[in-house]
Amino acid sequence: MDIEIERKVHDLTLETIVLGRLLAEEWLGGSLVPKGTNKTVILEALHALQDRNGAQTVDTDMVELIGEQIRRTLNEIREGKGDAALSQDVDLVWEQNQKVVEYVNLAYRWKQFKAAKVALDDKLAAIRQSDVLLAKAI
Repeated sequence: MDIEIERKVHDLTLETIVLGRLLAEEWLGGSLVPKGTNKTVILEALHALQDRNGAQTVDTDMVELIGEQIRRTLNEIREGKGDAALSQDVDLVWEQNQKVVEYVNLAYRWKQFKAAKVALDDKLAAIRQSDVLLAKAI
């Protein structure tokens, strides 16, 4: 593999691991407790991220499940705030409710992790597809 490709994969992997760990630490150190039937799997995923193992074990569906838990919980506190927090930047200047602030910040951290995970997955898929295309051309 080309050294520049290896460096790019390394950089994307590092970013995904760091942002996953920060998401997990912020969630596990805060007050948001997962609810419902997915509580155990979400906690397992967060612990994997905290232990820096999440880049391999946390798939796209799990990332979405984590985001959905943040969205629903925030919407329970303030209608529409969870939807907004996952889709755009939310102004917290006048916000008095500390849980809203905490969960909006958690949503922001989740968006950062999701973007990094998607970029890494896209790069790895491109490498796999390139290998297949190059093998066919030979």
